[in-house]
Amino acid sequence: MSTTCLHVFERFLRIIMTDKTSTHLWLGMLCGVLAALGYSLTNVCLRSLTGLDPIWVSFFKAIPTVVLLGPVAIWQVATRRTPLPSASSLVLLIVAAIASQLLGNALLQWSFGVIGVAMSVPLCLGSMIVVSVFISKWILHEHLTRWQTWGAVSLVLALVTLSMAGKGAVQSVADSQTQWWLTLVGIIAPMSSGVSYAFLSLAIRRGVSHEVSMFTTTSLICAVGMLILGPLSLFTAGFEKIALTTFPQYGVLLVAGLLNAGAFVSLAMSFRYAPIIVGNAANSLQNPLSALAGVYLFHEADSIYLQFGIVLTVAGVVMMGLKDKAALRQNNDTTENVPEGETETPELATMPVNVDK
Repeated sequence: MSTTCLHVFERFLRIIMTDKTSTHLWLGMLCGVLAALGYSLTNVCLRSLTGLDPIWVSFFKAIPTVVLLGPVAIWQVATRRTPLPSASSLVLLIVAAIASQLLGNALLQWSFGVIGVAMSVPLCLGSMIVVSVFISKWILHEHLTRWQTWGAVSLVLALVTLSMAGKGAVQSVADSQTQWWLTLVGIIAPMSSGVSYAFLSLAIRRGVSHEVSMFTTTSLICAVGMLILGPLSLFTAGFEKIALTTFPQYGVLLVAGLLNAGAFVSLAMSFRYAPIIVGNAANSLQNPLSALAGVYLFHEADSIYLQFGIVLTVAGVVMMGLKDKAALRQNNDTTENVPEGETETPELATMPVNVDK
């Protein structure tokens, strides 16, 4: 019995961890939709915890990911299926992880209590992809297709449009007279989170993407978050505030962490089974889902700016995955020159990595 379970476990890990791709369009789309649902439900859970210290919430949310994915990473290293990162790559990843935990997770959680989840999620996602485009162009010197350029323009317009809805969003969430600086900081916060996630993607791609698996990388990032945010939460919240956390709130924190880890695995499987355009298009459903949750569950402000901004965000994400005909012909020619037994997946290398939202 134990041998059979081990065989099934190894087969499951082999499917979701391999870099090679096999096309199962509907399965990839289903995994992308499940990832969007997982991230959306995570956002709903986190939105309901805005009364708690954001550092404390971000710390606790990272625990389930380490507990679930950490043993997988250890198993990979122990069985020599993946090596440990080099010292230089490890330092680069740790620095980027610290920035993403403080400027990413903690700021995003704080913004949920200022402008709401309906605005924060598309602002964060749009900023992450726009900055990733500039990173690809100016740092990695990668060629941008026509569709990627139009997608970036759509996302920039989405950020501008969503910013116009900032004042009403703050008033609906804070339920008080809006200060101009609070609106400004509330808009900047999720955009800063997206920027930090984009640079974390750069660190992963430049440092460890060709050395270790995403399970090892994600476990390391969340472990760094626990080590940094845990002691910091004692300073920002203190023992007294932490002690006021109720058992139902602990339950919501646990569910949020489990949903976040499950959404990551689903998104990884989506990119494994379907083209990037399908996975990203399906995962972008978290934008309207988060907006619906914010408006109808938490009574956040609804406006034409919010609706139009979400439409532009989804359209931009979809266009980022489209390819020109010339690029398709070039990829086909490149694939024909790949030696037998090897598989090139350039799409996986050019998309921003969203680790531990």
